[in-house]
Amino acid sequence: MKKVMYAVAILVVAVWGLTVVGHNPPMDVWWWRKQLINLTGLGSFVLMSLIMLLAVRPLWLEKRLHGLDKMYRLHKWAGIWAIALAIAHYGLKLSKSVLSEFFVRGAKEARIETFLDAFRGAAKDLGEWSVWILGIMLVITLWQRFPYHIWRYAHKILSVIYLLIAFHSVVLAPAGWWLEPAGVLLALVTAVGSYCAIVALTGSIGRGRRYPGKVLRVKRHQGDVLEVTCQLPKSWSHRPGQFAFLTFDRFEGAHPFTVNSSDHADGQVSFAIKALGDYTSRLQTELDVGRKVIAEGPYGHFDLQLEGDSEQVWVAAGIGVTPFIAWLEALQAQPERAPQATLYYCVNNTAEGVFAEKLQRLAAAVPNVTLHVHCSDEQGHLCAEQALQGCAADTQVWFCGPQGFADALQKGMQNLGFPAENFHKEYFQMR
Repeated sequence: MKKVMYAVAILVVAVWGLTVVGHNPPMDVWWWRKQLINLTGLGSFVLMSLIMLLAVRPLWLEKRLHGLDKMYRLHKWAGIWAIALAIAHYGLKLSKSVLSEFFVRGAKEARIETFLDAFRGAAKDLGEWSVWILGIMLVITLWQRFPYHIWRYAHKILSVIYLLIAFHSVVLAPAGWWLEPAGVLLALVTAVGSYCAIVALTGSIGRGRRYPGKVLRVKRHQGDVLEVTCQLPKSWSHRPGQFAFLTFDRFEGAHPFTVNSSDHADGQVSFAIKALGDYTSRLQTELDVGRKVIAEGPYGHFDLQLEGDSEQVWVAAGIGVTPFIAWLEALQAQPERAPQATLYYCVNNTAEGVFAEKLQRLAAAVPNVTLHVHCSDEQGHLCAEQALQGCAADTQVWFCGPQGFADALQKGMQNLGFPAENFHKEYFQMR
């Protein structure tokens, strides 16, 4: 994610620099104010266009960013920085009266007039209102307690806001830009972002990856865990460790759940759902056999690594065990292909270890995988020193569970001298 954000920053600054170089303007405070307005505006709009591209979930980009979860994380932080730059852009516009108190302004540079000047007033007003709306949307998005089903509909408004900001950017961009690198970049991102916004507004995101089905079996476990088997068309196919967006209720919309079964080529797919919020809590009692479902996917690159001689450590915390169940199921037919791995199934107590018996049965058929059921009430929280005891420096750690646990484990790993790139996890924070 950081590499992409740095690349965007370098691109915007380089394009801006190539556009202004050689013009020899009076580089006073007013020139710098104008250029910073242009630079923050361009940077914000490029990031907003990136957000729109990420929102349509293109497969080619998912592969390059190593999973939809990484794409959504980039989507979130690009949005935060885009709004921050938009606020800075607006603040610089408002700084005119303050700067006038301290700096004398010389004669204004003559502006090149074009047919777009007829829309300047509307473009300014729309840009100002858009900044306020984006600020409100940022607060709502970061407020995790805000109801998801309401946030989902409010989030769709951003496609409309993007088109308004595109209008604002094109109309108010300096006329001289269109023959410079900044104008080329602006035209390119406007075209890409506007297309993606239309795809989003027409409800076409993921349409080609949607599979209608029904609930075939429902198994309720202790600890508010629901194991749901769905019958999808036989054309459905997934890799162990992937996830799908499931829609049981159109009003509530799609939610991501990891597949906890291997691909049997018959369209039957199992998911484990933990009651972690209002919606997933309702599913514990409302979901019945025969219920219609729409599955969109599969997504994700939390893939079982069969190549290489490196030892692996798998850490599953609570409901995060689901991808590892799929991994073990996929190895049942060819257990000799399994890497040398140790699986830690971390739960608070034995009562919450609802998949312990299933894991023991699956692991027994795969000699290369050693299973440990780790109960924190008896053994304390699993730490990096325990998980990596006796492991070589090239050991690969695969983690699925709460973010706080992941952070602690990753930090402990680095303190022990293990490379940061040897830690693999998925980010299931989709907002």
